[in-house]
Amino acid sequence: MRKWLLGCLVLALAAAPAIGQQTGSISGRVTSSEGEDLPGVTIEATSNVLPQARHTVSGANGEFRLPVLPPGNYEVIFTLAGMATERRNVAVALQQNSTVNVALAVETVTEQIQVVALSTMIDPYSAELKAAVSADVIESLPIGQEYRDLVKLIPGVQFTGDTIRGPSAGGSGQDNVYQFDGVNVNLPLFGTLSAEPSSHDIDQIAVVKGGANAVDFNRSAGFSINSVSKSGTNAFHGALSYQVQPESLTADRDTASASEFKEDKDWAIANLGGPIVPDRLFFYASYYRPTSSRDSRSNLYGDVPDFESERDEYFGKLTFAPSESMLLNVSYRTSERTESGTSVTAEDSSGSTSQGSEATLDIGIFEGSWVINEESFLTFKYTDFTNETQGRPDTLFGFTPAVGGGQNLDVGALQTQGLFTVPTPVANQTAYNEFIQPLINQYGYLLDGVRKGGGRVGGGSQLDNDDFFRTSYQAGYDFVLGSEVTHELHVGYQWFRDEEDLFRTSNGWGSITAPGGRLNCPTNSTCAGQKIYYQAQVQQQGILNVPTIHSEYEAQNVELNDVVRWRNFTLNLGLLVSNDELYGQGLREKSGTVSGFEVAKGNMYKMHEMDFEDMIQPRLGAIWAYDGPNTVYANFARYMPAASSLPRAASWARSLATTINVYFDAAGNFIGSSPEAGSSGKIFDEDLNPRTTDEYMLGTTRDFGNGWTARAHGRYRYGYNFWEDTNNDARLLFDPPEGVPQELYVENLAQIRSEIGGSSYVIAELDGAFTKYYEAGREAEYRGRNSYIRGSYVWSHYYGNFDQDNAASTGLLNDSNIFIGSSFIADGAGRQVWDFKYGNLRGDRRHQLKLFGYYTLPWQASIGAYAIYQSGQPWEIHSYEPYIELTSSVSDANRYAEPAGSRTTDDHYQLDLNYTQDFPLGDRFNLQARVDVFNVFDNQTGYDIQDNEHSSNLGTPLSNYDPRRFQVALKFEF
Repeated sequence: MRKWLLGCLVLALAAAPAIGQQTGSISGRVTSSEGEDLPGVTIEATSNVLPQARHTVSGANGEFRLPVLPPGNYEVIFTLAGMATERRNVAVALQQNSTVNVALAVETVTEQIQVVALSTMIDPYSAELKAAVSADVIESLPIGQEYRDLVKLIPGVQFTGDTIRGPSAGGSGQDNVYQFDGVNVNLPLFGTLSAEPSSHDIDQIAVVKGGANAVDFNRSAGFSINSVSKSGTNAFHGALSYQVQPESLTADRDTASASEFKEDKDWAIANLGGPIVPDRLFFYASYYRPTSSRDSRSNLYGDVPDFESERDEYFGKLTFAPSESMLLNVSYRTSERTESGTSVTAEDSSGSTSQGSEATLDIGIFEGSWVINEESFLTFKYTDFTNETQGRPDTLFGFTPAVGGGQNLDVGALQTQGLFTVPTPVANQTAYNEFIQPLINQYGYLLDGVRKGGGRVGGGSQLDNDDFFRTSYQAGYDFVLGSEVTHELHVGYQWFRDEEDLFRTSNGWGSITAPGGRLNCPTNSTCAGQKIYYQAQVQQQGILNVPTIHSEYEAQNVELNDVVRWRNFTLNLGLLVSNDELYGQGLREKSGTVSGFEVAKGNMYKMHEMDFEDMIQPRLGAIWAYDGPNTVYANFARYMPAASSLPRAASWARSLATTINVYFDAAGNFIGSSPEAGSSGKIFDEDLNPRTTDEYMLGTTRDFGNGWTARAHGRYRYGYNFWEDTNNDARLLFDPPEGVPQELYVENLAQIRSEIGGSSYVIAELDGAFTKYYEAGREAEYRGRNSYIRGSYVWSHYYGNFDQDNAASTGLLNDSNIFIGSSFIADGAGRQVWDFKYGNLRGDRRHQLKLFGYYTLPWQASIGAYAIYQSGQPWEIHSYEPYIELTSSVSDANRYAEPAGSRTTDDHYQLDLNYTQDFPLGDRFNLQARVDVFNVFDNQTGYDIQDNEHSSNLGTPLSNYDPRRFQVALKFEF
């Protein structure tokens, strides 16, 4: 909190300009009724979301601009001496421009108010593939309560059941950028959406899928989505709502253990907004409390704990207009979530092994704009993001083990010592079996009247404290030059730093096993040769002097953009250049060494830098408005994504934060310990180029009149320069194809390792790694007085030989925060990009049809619908057998046995509906009842296939789309 307040103070004192994209704009041309340009026309814009009216004057060519307007509904008034006043009602959408062309007649003409229909597809000055969803659409559709639920509205973006990864949209699910009130809420270093943001305060969303210009620092190789929160107005408004999803109104899941997934959920929301100082200072505040519970269920050990999840989120926002040309916004959001009984690791684990978690999310924003004159404006933004999380056992033991001796294991109460895995008998091992039988009798589960081994008792083995931080400053200046040929120029600068702090400690003795004298202490232990009867594995952090693993990713972005307009032609000429620095921990620079470093525990070091000259990202667009608002356009854009997990994944600090094996005799007496080999620091190959995606696009938009607009486009994306950790000698040992250099990635790695240690793996640019994405799409939108419909159909093909969405050991685990740059890809034989990796990627959805809209009924009610049809998810069989001559490993994980995407799951279709009924209570109050039904036909299509050949249930879906469920809500508004 102190850091956030300090940042606000610094910005307030410095008044530094910056680009703030939580706004929209209105522009157009004023002419006479004969078509002549009219300079000097006064244009006034007023809105309930704008504390003071905004004014401008049309230029010599009749054109005018009203930039940096808060999204909302505006009345725009055009006045000129001797001419009749004209009025237009205009909707301004987030990150969109509303075009208003007006012809003024002589004063004898009667004044009229006309409504200018909002269309987020028609922009005669932009070649971006973008969309916006306004407040009335969000309120009228069946949408969930979390920010990620809004993603399903993006035209042409796949509908996904994943709860961590984002959907694929021409890149991986970790290539998207999510902004919440203009704040990047991607999980730092991982690129997934932070779990906490909710949607109840969101007023509008805006999306850029492709064709980005050099404004707002867009480096996303997927899509970029932004939202703007609700604001106070000159009138007091508020609401209280309560929504429930009872377990009884949720269909059973199509799985063997269906009952365990059914939960009772509810959501309580309160908000209030209004003026503090009329026409100057507005406020908005909200409270959000979702809860979820699940009754206890049973497994082989009996009852397991009830699941409970509670969250409290508070939000406050101030909007201040010191003058009509200046606007400031300050907001702060804080959320705290606790969960218990989240999971029990398996059917043969006792209820005491259940896991819980805690998480907090804090987002602070200070932003503002200053319209200097009709030709220029300044904007600025400072944001602070903190997401602190802890995964912890529900059963905590409350003691810290001494791994150097002096503390013994209580073998009479192992369930109080850690997570104990009950041993199972081994044939022809009489002494061992006699030793473990009392353990089975005491700790085993009962099956058919007989105690069995193989289960787990005690408590979860470790606590994970994983905290994420992001601080960002943005600055920008926009101005217009020229009259016949105009240049809308933008200059912007951004600095941000992503950080992660990871601290893992053991719960008691951590993980405990009973070798029963069958194993001896290893030679590197303090008890070499002695028999081991019990063994514990504990984390060094929290026991020895091992610091928190701190990782940083720091970036600077500079953008220049020029929108050149001449008659009905527009050129967008943009350039974004970036400088990224990756910082790890555990080394210090030292001259005279081969590596340039020496080992230094806890010290931060720069592990890699990508200079400005290496990260040049041009943005080029051309638009021809051949008939009023109707356009054809072409675009080229290059993106170099900022997300990378390497500051932690390649850090030397991982060499220290390993585990320790602790050994005990038959009575539980300490006899010795030894370190467990773990991951270690990695050297970067010197010849690395930034990961890049090039995009080419052609498209057209058309306004058919009567509320109908449409867009058609074709798009191609090519991704290359993919980085991964891989064996330094992979190109020598693992049978690469012709064209791959037969050499080490880092020639002197052996010398470096002899000097500072580290891994035999290096961070390398994988030879020939690529992705390609082809897309052809059509969209149509209708806005009527009482209805709205938007539909899209997209054919696409996403293929290549590098699949970040399929980089885990099996399908189910792909929905997780997978390291970007350090995954299973290229890890040893059978996992290289030439090992059957070429084919259809996991995110490929060949056909997708999406339709949503609402209709307002005459009796103060509305119905909304969302429908989706899409092709299935590609998958392939994984097996170690094709690579048996190259490796002794018998793991199937990520070893393809056939070309990528050789098989596909079933297509998925789904229909969601809602009905909303208003009951006005006089002129001031309203009572609203609402029912939402998700997945009306209960189509629980399976995906995330079990693809490992040597595991059970090959080809079986491990996940299914959520079942049919009803949500009922009641809201009181005033």
